[in-house]
Amino acid sequence: MMKKYFFTTLAIFGLMANSGKAQQIDTLLDVGGYRLFFHIIKGKGMPILFHNGSGADVTIWDTILKPIAAVTHATLITYDRAGFGKSELDSSNQELDKHGIQQGLQGLETALKKLGYNGKIMLIASSYGGFYAALQAAKQPATVKSVVLVDANHVGWFTDTYVADEMKDRIKDSATVKKQNLGFYYQSLNLQNTVELLKKTPFPATVPVIDIVSEINFPDSVRSTRWSISQKQFVAAQPNRQGITAHGCRHVIFKDNPALVVNAVVKAYTGAVGKEQGNEIMKRFISYSLEALNHTPCSTK
Repeated sequence: MMKKYFFTTLAIFGLMANSGKAQQIDTLLDVGGYRLFFHIIKGKGMPILFHNGSGADVTIWDTILKPIAAVTHATLITYDRAGFGKSELDSSNQELDKHGIQQGLQGLETALKKLGYNGKIMLIASSYGGFYAALQAAKQPATVKSVVLVDANHVGWFTDTYVADEMKDRIKDSATVKKQNLGFYYQSLNLQNTVELLKKTPFPATVPVIDIVSEINFPDSVRSTRWSISQKQFVAAQPNRQGITAHGCRHVIFKDNPALVVNAVVKAYTGAVGKEQGNEIMKRFISYSLEALNHTPCSTK
């Protein structure tokens, strides 16, 4: 049986009423021959950018966006990577190496600059989005002020043997995948290039991280243990990294225990802003947390 956590919305709606209804914007931005889709909840101060997992769109964050906005009052930026959700692909060049993680991050940076969010920023990343967060932090260690990883990829998990075996399967299935989803085709076949790049681009030691890892992930103990070890090794590498095990949670921790993720985000954000702003956030967080902790555990067979 799986425990699912549901928290009441009373505190969320109360906080939203006190802070005023946040403006929400959906927009497609041209980033150089193709457009990226953004869903933005407008706020103030340092924005928070969310990196989706593999194949996911902006809706994966629906369970946590409102409480995070209500507590932090920050601008929240979610987006679909090229070829996924409502975002387009660059059709001007179909070469595999023109649709890798570096090109994806370049398009994102172009969009953020157009939106006016090219200064200090906090990152939240799930699963494959961890690669994007790692590369962005490595490229911009002075502006990325904090990161929360939600069962995110760490390059240490991707051994040479695993990648080699995985690439054989992906190449074998590539013709079918290409017909079904071109965005996933490019992402899939770029795995080896992505891993090699990130192994040469270490996560910056100066950027603080909260790393949340699921308790229920892979069906076999070998991969599950390796996943857990890679997370612990990442956290142990620097004193400004905190590891949290999400007990009873699957890979989608933000759905199984949204309150835990909200808590982590608020803690990380408060630590990255000034004392005065942080104190105001903590006042709102106390109101939220009292209700969030009053969840009803439900069981499904």
